[in-house]
Amino acid sequence: MSGNVGTIIVKVNRACDELNFVSARGLIEANLIKLSEAKYYRQLNTSGRVLIKHVLAESNNQKETNRKLTREDLLIINKINEYCSNFDISMLKRTLKNSFELVQRPDIQPLLNTDARIILDDMGALLGAYQLQ
Repeated sequence: MSGNVGTIIVKVNRACDELNFVSARGLIEANLIKLSEAKYYRQLNTSGRVLIKHVLAESNNQKETNRKLTREDLLIINKINEYCSNFDISMLKRTLKNSFELVQRPDIQPLLNTDARIILDDMGALLGAYQLQ
């Protein structure tokens, strides 16, 4: 924490009044735990309160989505789609052996083609994460 909480609140309020939301957000992120307490939260101006709500919501969303897709993940998904389209089950099994957790993620399911969804569902690799309609 960098300084007194009262000083930080004054700096955040001043930065919001001057429409300098970048520095206000930096101060809020550095002191998020203290500023989210009710007695300090009430001392923030309206823009500061909205900004702290935004930062808290964003941090909650980042916790829910564990990580972003990497290039390697996209290449693995493309290979899975290719193996399923060509019905190359042996290579599919080898790929799934190393990347089983990747297929279980809910954000991966829309990236799978129809063949992959059907084959992975029949193999039991999807574990009910995606229901065919």
